[in-house]
This record gives sequence, C-alpha cells and structure tokens, in this order.
Amino acid sequence: MALVNQAKREINAKIVFFGPGLAGKGTSLRHIFNKLKPEFRGVLKVMNVQDARMLFFDFTPPGDGDVDGFKVRFHLYTVSGSNVDPAAWKMVLKGVDGVVFVADSAPQKLDENRAAMENLQAFLKGYGQSLATVPSVFQLNKSDLADKAAPAELERVLNPAGLPSFAASSKSGEGVLQPLMALVKTVLSGLRSKGAEGISSSEGLQRLVEAPPAPFSAQPATKPQATHAAPSASTAEPLAKPSRAVAATAATPEEPLTLELAGAPRAADGDAICVPLTIRSGARTKSVVLTLSLSVEEG
Repeated sequence: MALVNQAKREINAKIVFFGPGLAGKGTSLRHIFNKLKPEFRGVLKVMNVQDARMLFFDFTPPGDGDVDGFKVRFHLYTVSGSNVDPAAWKMVLKGVDGVVFVADSAPQKLDENRAAMENLQAFLKGYGQSLATVPSVFQLNKSDLADKAAPAELERVLNPAGLPSFAASSKSGEGVLQPLMALVKTVLSGLRSKGAEGISSSEGLQRLVEAPPAPFSAQPATKPQATHAAPSASTAEPLAKPSRAVAATAATPEEPLTLELAGAPRAADGDAICVPLTIRSGARTKSVVLTLSLSVEEG
C-alpha cells in the first residue's frame, strides 16, 4: 500500500514481480534496471533470503508522474530462485500496490505456473486483497522458445479475468518493459483518484506503518502507565504518521522481550535497507526501524 513521505513530498509505491521459480523474474528486473537512465533510478540491491535472493531498486517515472504535487517513487521487488520460502513472498507482498505475474512459457511448466498463481492468490487473501483489488498484469515470459506453450492456453489457466498480458523474453529483453509501464500507468491512475490526502489517511496504511517510538525502557512500575510513540526525524524510511498514539503498559523485568517483523523491508538512501520491527514485552509494544548495510551487485 502506497506510503506518503511528507518531508520529501513523495509517494512510495511497491510493485512485485511474482511467478514460479526460474521463470525469469530476476532477469527481467535486471533488464529493466539496465534500461532505465541512471538519473531516474536508484541502486540495484541484492539480499540473500535463505536459498533465494531478493532483488530490489526504486525509480521515478519520467514525465508527468506526480500526484497532487507529490513525486511518485516506485519500488520494484522480486525473489529469485528455484525454491522460494513462502515466508519470503509474504514479506515482499505486504503492502503491494501492483503485481507483474511472470509466467514461464515452457510447456512443461504449466503446473508450476498454476501453483504459483494459487500461491499468489492465497498470499494476497491473507492481506485482505485479491487480483481484483491489486492492479496486475501478466508477462508471458520465454515467448521466444520454439516449443512454447500456446498463449491461449496460458491465458485460460492463469488469466480467466482477462487482465492485460504481454509476450516477452527476459533473455533478450524483448517485451519486458511493456508490462511494467502498463502497470505503472494503472497504479498512477489509482493514486490520482485517491489523491495524496486520501492515500495518507488510508486505514490500511495506518495499520501498516507507525512512526518509530522513543527508546524502549523496561523500568519496573507500580501501576500501568500510558506512553506515547514519539515521532522520529530519521529519513531512512518513508513513514506516515499513525492516526493515533500507541498505548502501552510498562513492562516488569521478568517479562521477556520478543522481536517481530512489522512489514516489508524498504530500500533506503545509499546501500542500505530499512526493516520495520516490533518489540514486545508483556502488554507493551514499541516499533523500531533497523537499518542494514547491503552489498551492491551491478549489471
């Protein structure tokens, strides 16, 4: 779900390239990165996620890409590998604004395509979303194969709703930009229909993002005390102010601390990624943002 950064006058939207293993998602993302002019894109970053690799970068579309005077920055994500842990996909898909489903046109991959689509629908349903509510397009990849599956068969199995689809080859780069650009136009149209004020006041956005609180303290107290999260001046992660302060009860020394992932990681300035976390101790809850330095892989 799009996030509004009032300080930078930016709206940050997330697009995820989803599909079966080895369908060409990572290759597609690299091709897009190499095709975009450096002045419009950030750095391509890679993070190891168990046996898979998460690739991501951000870009601003040239031309009229503003919403109510806010520049829109798109963050592209995918997880590349033969077997990707469902937890990694769930993390990446949280708050998604658009999906490019990268289908494998090899005829022997039809069942894997079908299984990937079922997984995508299940993951979106877990966030109260569906392909009817999240803008989506299909990239029928490896369309240059001599024995490729018939496009009509892929459409019948994967795309009964008739969403936009594009033949492409991530190997040659042919047709890879077209599905992304079509999706960007659709997402921009949806953001403009809401306006910056409507996006920032979204109920879902308030649940997803909270301002980092004051430093956590586990001092004992004789009775429960209400505390309030203090806004952070950090600009490492685009944040929207929560609609209400978080009420918490002071923890006792005996209550254990637990650490939970509070949302999908976001690219930050330089070679870093910000990971939202929630610290719990008994009834007390605090939100923090952990900044990690990543290695950079060019090309």
